[in-house]
This record gives sequence, C-alpha cells and structure tokens, in this order.
Amino acid sequence: MRSFLISTTGLVAIAMAAPAQAQDAPEAEDNGSEIIVTARKFEERLVDVPVPVSVTTAEQLGRDQIYSVTDLQRVTPALEISQTSGGEVNGGARLRGLGTGVFNASVSPSVAFIVDQVPQGNLTFPILFDIGQVEVLRGPQGTLFGQGASAGVINISTVEPSTSGISVSGSVDFADKGTAGSEVGELTARGAINLPLGEQAAIRFATHYKRELGLQRNTALGLDNDIREFGMRLRALLRLSETVKITLNGEYTRQNSRGWNFFAIAIAPNATTLVDPDGPGPAPTLPVSVYSTNTFKDAAGCKIPVINARAEFYCEDTQTSLINTAAGISSAIDVEISDSVTLTSVTAYRELDRETGSVNFSRRLGVGARTENQESESRQFSQELRVAYDSDALKLVIGGLYSGFRLRTTPIDNTLPFGIAALGKRTGFSVCQNAGAFCVVPVALTYEDTNNNTLAAFADATFSITDQLDLFGGIRYTDYSNTTGVGNNTNYATRVSKVEDNNLSGRIGLSFKPSEDTTLFASYARGYKPPAIVVPTIATDPVTVLKPEKADAFEIGAKMQMGRMQLSANAFYSKVNNFQTQSSVFNTAGALISVTQNISNVTSKGFELGIFGQVTDQISINAGYQFNDVRFPTGFVGNDGVSLAGTQFLNAPKHKFTFSGEFVQPMGGNLELFANTNVVWKSAVLLAQYGNPAYRYPSHAIINGGFGLRDADGKWTLSVFARNLTKQREPTAYLASDFAGTSDGGIRAWPAAGLTARVVGVSAGFKF
Repeated sequence: MRSFLISTTGLVAIAMAAPAQAQDAPEAEDNGSEIIVTARKFEERLVDVPVPVSVTTAEQLGRDQIYSVTDLQRVTPALEISQTSGGEVNGGARLRGLGTGVFNASVSPSVAFIVDQVPQGNLTFPILFDIGQVEVLRGPQGTLFGQGASAGVINISTVEPSTSGISVSGSVDFADKGTAGSEVGELTARGAINLPLGEQAAIRFATHYKRELGLQRNTALGLDNDIREFGMRLRALLRLSETVKITLNGEYTRQNSRGWNFFAIAIAPNATTLVDPDGPGPAPTLPVSVYSTNTFKDAAGCKIPVINARAEFYCEDTQTSLINTAAGISSAIDVEISDSVTLTSVTAYRELDRETGSVNFSRRLGVGARTENQESESRQFSQELRVAYDSDALKLVIGGLYSGFRLRTTPIDNTLPFGIAALGKRTGFSVCQNAGAFCVVPVALTYEDTNNNTLAAFADATFSITDQLDLFGGIRYTDYSNTTGVGNNTNYATRVSKVEDNNLSGRIGLSFKPSEDTTLFASYARGYKPPAIVVPTIATDPVTVLKPEKADAFEIGAKMQMGRMQLSANAFYSKVNNFQTQSSVFNTAGALISVTQNISNVTSKGFELGIFGQVTDQISINAGYQFNDVRFPTGFVGNDGVSLAGTQFLNAPKHKFTFSGEFVQPMGGNLELFANTNVVWKSAVLLAQYGNPAYRYPSHAIINGGFGLRDADGKWTLSVFARNLTKQREPTAYLASDFAGTSDGGIRAWPAAGLTARVVGVSAGFKF
C-alpha cells in the first residue's frame, strides 16, 4: 500500500507540470431552473433525458450532511442502502427493491457506482467528500455504465479544478454525546483548495476527517466505540492542446474502527423452548429466553443495563479492531477529433485492504464466534474506450470496457501457525472459549483467491425521427469469467472452481417532446448481472455457484419544466430471474452463518413522483415519492421456516417519501437567516428474511434539520443541526439472536448515527 501511494503521488505531481484547462462538474445554475446531467455520456438538461434520474446538487449534499453512501438514501426515494461493517465492497445499494443481496467481494454489484467516469465495480467505499453532483438512474443502464448496472447507476461527480482563481473552502460539524440531546459524539472536518497553474492549468486538493464516538458501548470493558475516517483527493486537469484534455485523479481513504459492532442485542429474547445450558444432566426448568437474557445482563459478565431498540450496549472481552484502507488513481483523456466526434479513454486502478484484527460475531462473554488475524486484499483495474458522435439528428456512443478484479484472503501476521486455539494466536474463523483453548468450531482460515474478468462492448444511440420524436436504444455484449481458489489453513488454493458466461442485453425506447420544456418517454430494457462463486464462512464447506440474474424492465414517464420548478412522474415494471441473495442459518456446529442462494424471480412494479427547484426566491425544495410493490415469490420460505410468499421484499418499503427544503430570509448588510429540513418517511421495512413480523420495522419518519446565519455570498456560515430529531430506532439490518446454537427469539440490530440514534450539534463553514 505504501509503495502504491508513493508512486501515485509522483505520477500526479509529474502530470501537473503540463498545461491544463479546467471544466467544472455539471451542477445547477443559481436560479435552480437548469440542471445539467451526464446520464447518457453527453451534457444534457435533466428535463430532456428520457430516463428516471434523481439529482442532488453540491449545495443540497452539504446542507443535508450527505457524507457517506448510506446517507444518499435520505435524498432519493428509490434508493435503500444495506451496508454493514464500514461499507460493503459491492456497495449494498438497492433501487426499487432490487440490488445486491449478497455481501461478498466476488459478487458483482446490481447498482453500479461511477465516480468521475470510473466504474467502482467490486471496490465501492462509503466515504463521500468534495462532491459536485450525484445522479441516481433507475433501471438497467448497461449500455453506457459499469460492469452491467442491472438495477441502476449512482453517478457521482467530484468538484473539478477551476482556472478562474485561487479558492479555499472548509467546514466543521461537531456534536457531543449527552449535550443538547445528542446520543452520539461526532466531529467532521472538511477542506478543499483550488490552485490555477497559469491560464490553462489547475489542481484541486480536498480532504475529509470524521470521528464517531459513543454510538455503542462495550459494557464489559467500559469503552465507547471509536470510528475514525480520513480521506484525501488530488485532481489535476491538463489541456495539451485545444482538442486534447487530460484529467488525473488520485485518492486515499482510511477507516479505523475500534469497538466496531456486529449486531448488538435490540429486542430481548422471548423463546419458551426449554434448554439445558450445562449439557447432559437434570432436566431443564427455565425457557431459553431466561438463560439468554441473563447472558446479556449478568452483572458479573456483560453488565448490559437495558435491552432496547437503540442497540447501544454490547459486551466483549476484547475490543474489536477493523481497518479499511482504499486508494485509487485514474485518468480520463478526451480528444476532440472533430466538432461532432470525441474519443474518450478512462483508465483506473483501485485497491482496498480490509484488516480484521478481531471481530466477535456472538457478542457474549465466555464463548465467542470470531474472525481474527485475517486480511482481504482487493485489486481492480479497468479500461474504458469510447467514441461519441453528437449531431442534431443523432447522438451515438460506441465503446468497450475491460475490468479485472482480484481478491486474496490471507493472515495479517503470517508468522502465526494455522489452527492454534490459544488466545491471541488464532487465525481465521472459530468458536472458542474467549480465554481458553477449547473450541466448539476449530480455528480455520478460509484462504480465497478470486479473479473476475469482464470484457464488454456497448453502443447507445438517440436518433431524431422528427423535431419532437426521438428513437433511442442500445446494446451490450458481456463476456465474464470467475476463477476462485479455496484453501483450508493454507496460503494457497487446494481446490479451484471456475464459471464463465456471456450475455447480450440492451434497451429501446421512444421520447416525445410536445414542447421545449416537456418530455414524454417509454422504454424497455434487459438487465444482466453475471454469475458468481461464493466462498463459505467455514473453509471445509463447499463453494456456492450463483446463477446470473436477468431482468426485464419497462418504463413510461414524463418530465416538465415550469419556470424554476421541474416536475417528473414515471411508472415502472421489472422482473428479475435468479435474484442473487443470502440467508442466515445455523450450521451443524450451532454457528449462525450466511448461505447464498438464487430466488427464482422477483417482480418490482410501481410509480415515482418528483418535484425540484425554486418555489420562490426564498424557498427551494427537492421532494420525491415512490410506490413500490415488490414481493417474495410463491414458495419462498424465510430463515425461520415461515413462508414469505407474497410479502413485501427485503429492504424495500412499499411507500417512501423524501423531502429536502430550505428557507432563506435576508437580514440586510449581506446577512441572511436560513432554515433547512430533510424528512424521510417510509412504510414498514423488512430488515431480514424472516416471517416473524418483529423483523419488519414499522412505518416511521426520520426528521433532520438545521438553522443558522450566513453571508449572502457564501463566504461563511454558522448553524445548529439535528439528525433524527425524534429519536427513531431504525437500524440498517436485523439478525437473529441465538443461545446454545438455537434461536432465542431475540433480535440483534445494526445501528447507525442519525438513523438509529439522534445527533445534535453545531456547524461552521467558510469559502473564499
């Protein structure tokens, strides 16, 4: 990692020596009437694009405190994020209830993340900073984006350098646990500097730091969680001539989690089944819930003061340690061959290291199910080459993409021998006495060496039949291969599996403009997500081969610009065959493990409404609503053996409403008061694949807001903010609680600041 950073810094420094000319990332004009997007690889007005697109501008991202991938679901009705453990490598995003249901590095994302034209593929990382605009495109987008994008695309543009002058900006958000009702301590600091290098060159450096304290507390050690994030990005623009422009990016992020929690107890055990926790002997007299609850609340052990939906308390004899480090470098070269033809090359390399010093999955003293001394190293290279033709009658993009991904799972400390049960010397997964050498599940490292290769050719075109009627469509050919080697307590593969597949997908549609500011459209698209080989938690278990997903999606919609407001509406129908997902089951040793599977088919249908823009000079809004009827198919049974057939799908509220707004009151003397709010309302959400209704979080609203004083020209701002003002307890996911290898009726939850716990603090920012 260190050598990579040194070489990255050197390459960017050399590149900056050449002349360049900056071009700002697409963003809204000051009056809010024009939103420019790159949803089809051309800069277009949002109202002209015949695709359902939600846009969040830099201004809204800042005022709504959108700092992570998870935060994006607060501003997009169709989007849900089910991330855990600091962000899944494949994003964890779902659009319209369809998305990545398997948190494994070898599984391709259903929702593609694109950052500055670079497909993130299997290496999505959750920190967002210095962002210019976010576009969320629903439905299959494989003819233009990513490694398939079978459910949609999140297209992120960071702020580009400018040659207009030196600029410096920064902000600090601070919240103290226990002050003003805040249940979490947070410190977030951000900064950016823009430096022109002559009339045709510019660079931009941006950085981010965040520390979270006290979202959860380890009662056994009396320690709060401590999660620290750091990120930095350097961008350079070079204009080699009037027709050649090069953009270079270098980025580094690191997340260090101490006291990182894997699903703390949130709902108390209630199972009445009799058990004997001491094994053979006298017949049991107490239900499992009594023994299990005592395990959590025993004053001599866990000392948990209360079990409630806040999921604040857990117990562990060793504080968890998890470090995620990501870095990447990319270049985009644009060559204007003529006034209408542009050649673009996008080259990128990314890496992600996940070091698991110790993670306890059981959250009980005495015996722990742990992963220890394990490191996963991911590397990804991608190369995209495309030609764009733009004329009055035809817009055409033709291109190709290669992506190579490799993941290796090995020990952090290679000097420790395999299979040792002694405390502090374990490598891999085990279920052992915390302070002893007796193990119910022996210590075993699952060595993994996964190699994914994707080669794709694509074309997308819009042809003007008349001045008002356009025919648009595209085609994509994908060739995919996955080779995975697995070993048990080795640093090499003892068995190898391979899967190959190819697919032809695409879309076709019509767009009609009855007026300049109105667009009506209808389309059909075929989405594709490649197969996958999934390595099991227990090294000796067989690998799982997932079938490829194939989706059929139909869309009709309308967009209308009315003054400074834009309205949108669309209806959709999508059917996905062989949906890739996972379930949590107890294996023969009594450990709760994840098992991947294909669901025969999942159908999503509904409609979406949106409104965006300036209501008056003082009021701006961005609001949306989605109705989404997506259900488990006939015959599907949940993890608890209860039928889920016909019930609303996992992580998919049937109704969701988002609202972001700001009111500004001029005060004279270039001062203005402002108040903003961000409200998210959802109907009930199923947070795990269980038929038990307790796993469905009820309908609720998350209310966020702030108010303050600022300079009318944006030079400085001071405010007070609150996230989750009414203290809703929605977690990101649920998991069954267990005792002695069986469910005890309790539920564990994965909490998140601002979602499960309230955050109240102050914010200050400047820009000049």
